This record gives sequence, structure tokens and C-alpha cells, in this order.
Amino acid sequence: MATDGLALTSDERDLQSALRAMLAGELSSAGLRAALETDAGYRPELWSALASDLGLAGLAVPEEFGGLGLGPAEAAVVLEDLGRVLYPGPFLATWLATTALLATGDAAAHQRWLPRIAEGTIAGCVAVADKAGSWGQAADAVRARHDERGWRLDGARWFVIAGHVADVILVPAVTDSGLSVFLVERGADGFSAEPVSVLDLTRKVAIVNLDGAPATLLGREGGGQAAVEAAEHALLLACAAEAAGGIGWCLDACVDYAKTRTQFGRPIGGFQAVAHACVDMLAHHQSSSAAARYAAVATARGAPDALLAARVAALRTGEAYRTVTEAAIHLLGGIGFTWEHDAHLYYRRAWSSQQLTATPQAHRAAIAELVRL
Repeated sequence: MATDGLALTSDERDLQSALRAMLAGELSSAGLRAALETDAGYRPELWSALASDLGLAGLAVPEEFGGLGLGPAEAAVVLEDLGRVLYPGPFLATWLATTALLATGDAAAHQRWLPRIAEGTIAGCVAVADKAGSWGQAADAVRARHDERGWRLDGARWFVIAGHVADVILVPAVTDSGLSVFLVERGADGFSAEPVSVLDLTRKVAIVNLDGAPATLLGREGGGQAAVEAAEHALLLACAAEAAGGIGWCLDACVDYAKTRTQFGRPIGGFQAVAHACVDMLAHHQSSSAAARYAAVATARGAPDALLAARVAALRTGEAYRTVTEAAIHLLGGIGFTWEHDAHLYYRRAWSSQQLTATPQAHRAAIAELVRL
């Protein structure tokens, strides 16, 4: 795919500006920390505003169902700015669920659930990972059986983003015909979602347990692989975009700190080591933003290298995010060693986000396989 056309469109710039304005007024550092202390882990009022005023809940929902009908390029713009402020609400989880639901091709399910997602009245999530956090090896962690009452699911999924607050949960499960995708409603008998403590304080995840939980088959039995792959592809794009945003925050914070701090009576910004560190951060930010944008646009265009680009972006930005957050903590000096400083929230997000998609080794193995195809 050619590299032209990667600049933000005027509509994307408008969306970015509106989102930044709302987040600046509604999600301060103190506001974020206060939200993290609640059971939900986010402010429902802010999510409602993002959903209704900006239409973010229905970003990927087709217009015929009341959504904006936008694609992965626009979603990446949103995710980069949400990553910049460590937004903890259910946008990412709901976007992944919408992507997977659309990929099932189930017209009845689309008609029933997509308008409610677009309105922001319900949130969704996908429950795919196994206990080790792997998507690719978790196929048989949940099994589906059919009896006179309908479909029932048994098993568990781990590290389910927003699983504790989602109203609809998309769950891949194995049937006699192979991997299928099912929808489970919150509150169903035999369903429970238990929040678990993880390194990232800004993104709550849950263990989803299914003990004969009633479920609705989405699409064709045995035809669930496409939906799982679509959701995983979307997660790669999301983590890359969020990482680019987080790196941008670290860069801005360090530059501002260097401008205002002094050492031995001299501005700390005058030291070459500090200047070089900020330049390195700028390079990481530019390369990460470019990789994330390329992957999102390639996906939107249906380019042959779209999946490869997503894998490369997730690997590159994940490693850069960790490097930059470590450098930021070191550069910020005394305040960097205070766990209450926001830099540590980004450090935690950087490490945990990389595990959401795959380890660097797993990414490299997947990239090597794609290159051989």
C-alpha cells in the first residue's frame, strides 16, 4: 500500500478537536484517580456524554442502525486521544464487541443490539483470552452444548476488558461443528464476572465464568473464526493507537518539566542528556503514531498488508511505550519515584497493554508467519 493519504482528514481533525475539548474539561488527573476508586472504574456521566454528544458508542455501528458508520481509521484517532489521557471507560470494549458482532453477519442480532449500542444505553465486550492471556490458544476454554432449552456455555475467560460492566458479552466457544460465537446477556443464570487486580490501574478487567449460562448463537455454528480474528485485529490497532497517545503524554510532560525545573541554579533543560532524552521520546512518538496510523488506514482500505501492519504496529508501539515510560520516570527525577505521580499510571498501562495483545516474542512469530505466506 502506498504511504500517501495518511494525514488526518478534515472530519478526523474535527472529531479529534471535539474529543480533546471534552476530555480536557471532564477528565483531569484528579478526576481520573477519583473514577478509578469506584466499582465501575470510570465516570458513567462522562461515558454518556461521549456516547451521546460525540456518538462514540456507535462509532463503528452502521448508520442504518443509528451509528456513525465510521471505520478503523477514525477509531484509531479516537483511541490515540483516549490513550493520551488513560481514559478508563468502556469505549474500547464496546468497539471490539461491535466489530465482532458485525463480523458474525447475524442480521437479527444486528437489528436487536446495534441500535442500543449506538445509543450508548448498553456496553459490550468480547471474552476470548485464556488464563495465560492468549487469544490464539483459548479456543476450547469454553464449550457450548445444545439441549431443549437452547444453547448453554461452560468454561471461563480471563482478562476481559470491562467484563464487570458490559451488558452483552461475545464469547467464542467450541461446538461439535467447531469454533462459534455466542452472545451472553449480563445477569443471565450461570454467568458471573469477577473483577481482578492487574498492573494497570486504569483499565479494569474481569474473569468471566460460565456455568451453563444461556447464550444466543451468532451467525453460523462453526463459523466463528472470522469474528474472533476481526476482534483481535481491532485490538492490535487499538493498543497501537493508545500507545502512541500515551507516548505523546510522556513527551509533553517531560518537555514541560525540563522547561520549569532547575538544577544547581541552572535550567535543567540546558543539560544535553535531558535534551537528548526528549529528542528520543519525540522520535518514538513520531514512529509510533506513523505505525499506528498506517495500520489503521491499511485496515480501512482492506489492503493486503493490513494484518501484517497491525502486528508490526502493536509490536513497535508496545516496545516504544515501555521504553518511553521508563525514560520518563527516570527523567522526572524525584517526583518520578513517587508512586502517586501520573507517570506511573502510564508505566503500568504500557506494560499491561503489551500483554493484552501478545508478548513481543509472540508478535515476532506471528509476523514471521505472515511474511512467509
